[in-house]
Amino acid sequence: MRALRSLVAFVVPALTGILLLVLLLPLGRRRSANLTIPVVAFLGTRLAGIRFRVHGDTSLLKQRPAVFVINHQSGTDPIIVAALLRQDICAVAKRRLRRHLLLGPLLGLAGTVFVDSSRKPGSRALAPALPRLKQGYAVVIAPEGHRSDDGTLQAFRPGALWLASEARVPLIPVVLHNSRDILPARALLMRPGEVRVTVLAPLDPASLSLEKLEERFRETLAHDPAARERSSAGVGDG
Repeated sequence: MRALRSLVAFVVPALTGILLLVLLLPLGRRRSANLTIPVVAFLGTRLAGIRFRVHGDTSLLKQRPAVFVINHQSGTDPIIVAALLRQDICAVAKRRLRRHLLLGPLLGLAGTVFVDSSRKPGSRALAPALPRLKQGYAVVIAPEGHRSDDGTLQAFRPGALWLASEARVPLIPVVLHNSRDILPARALLMRPGEVRVTVLAPLDPASLSLEKLEERFRETLAHDPAARERSSAGVGDG
């Protein structure tokens, strides 16, 4: 049953998204994507059984233009980000994903910027995303480059900081506390559950170092909001 649910949660939203993007393309790429992404996000999260508990200022999720930075824990992170941001989104993905049977056409039609991960991090590999910021998009980057097996935060690459600095837009960290609970690294079967998210205050890239950005993520991950809620409710007090 879990295997069937996982297959349906992956295939149905992707196929639906591809079909909608093709049908709506005469309306223009931006409008077709804005109409399609919420549908794909709704299907993906519902079929996978993903619920959200979001902490912080959720109005920041509507900030455009901006560079949103996430920590990468799970293969479900793209659908989670789509559900949070919903419209005017430009994702940055590795070029090899363009060849994926389902994700390649879906991401390509949605206007994803594919980058060569073999190039020097922070170089002009991310330059194709600059026009999207000028057009008022939210560009989403996972600066770790890849997810770890246990969810531990990996070293950040400077590309997101470089991009925000070049475009002179705010950088907004979105911390995913436990998306790996839904689909751990190297796993194929999804598990329904609640994903805890913390939206941090915007950061000025001109006065921000890569070390400070990593530190913000590590501090936030170390203070899981679920633990705070249990403590304030007196759970476990004896």
